[in-house]
Amino acid sequence: MTTDPISQRSLGAVMSSEAGFEADVDDSPLRISGYISLLLGLLSGFSIVALPMFAFAIAAILFGLFALRKSDSQSLPVGTTAARVGILVALLFGSWGLARYSFKQQTLGGQAEYFARQFIRVASSGNEIYAKELQKSHVNRFLKSMPLEQSYEMERLKREKQAEEYARETGGEASPPPEEEDSTTVAELVKYPPDHPWVLYRRVRVFHHYGRQKAEVILATDRTDKAYRLMIILEYLVNKDTGASEWYVEECTPFRKRIVAESIL
Repeated sequence: MTTDPISQRSLGAVMSSEAGFEADVDDSPLRISGYISLLLGLLSGFSIVALPMFAFAIAAILFGLFALRKSDSQSLPVGTTAARVGILVALLFGSWGLARYSFKQQTLGGQAEYFARQFIRVASSGNEIYAKELQKSHVNRFLKSMPLEQSYEMERLKREKQAEEYARETGGEASPPPEEEDSTTVAELVKYPPDHPWVLYRRVRVFHHYGRQKAEVILATDRTDKAYRLMIILEYLVNKDTGASEWYVEECTPFRKRIVAESIL
């Protein structure tokens, strides 16, 4: 009787393996959310340029935390390293973008408020012509060598002549062109002394409008509810010739609260 070279112990192990009783292999789970976190963290770098892109940083942190959740496996899940890197990158770019936005708001807001106060001071002093110049961009302003009084007088006579010619052609009466609300508001500032302590009604709002940097400054004569409030919208420009930055008053009107219906039937 011959002896089987395969021992009973090894045969039992083989049979157990074929029957499915072999110990399970502890594979490392794959966390796709970790790689998504890394991708969103890299995209959050655009928050330095545009603050709405800060949403990518928040999404990267959430996906990263989801990828770092506990696992039943004893092996390290695949993608956790990418999740950690994504969270760190998102925190870096997100904080950078927020700090830049906050610094920009404070800097441009302070400049806009200072220029608005200087504009009111000029208008209150009775320098209506200089106030009108501050309501123009540097491209449309008169040259420093030109006398402003004569230039504005010539413009006024030119408008009157055009009105007379138009009335002659249409057979109507020549009437002076109606003054804009901005001009009327600036003219009414003369009743306030130049050193009047105007108070900031609310925080300066710095915003973009069709790619143009603007600021909204609302000043009040005092802190009472019945105080006269003035809304000044300024635009931030950069001189192409000299590279210097400057503000100009785009709109100067009395501040009116918007009336919004509580409900629409």
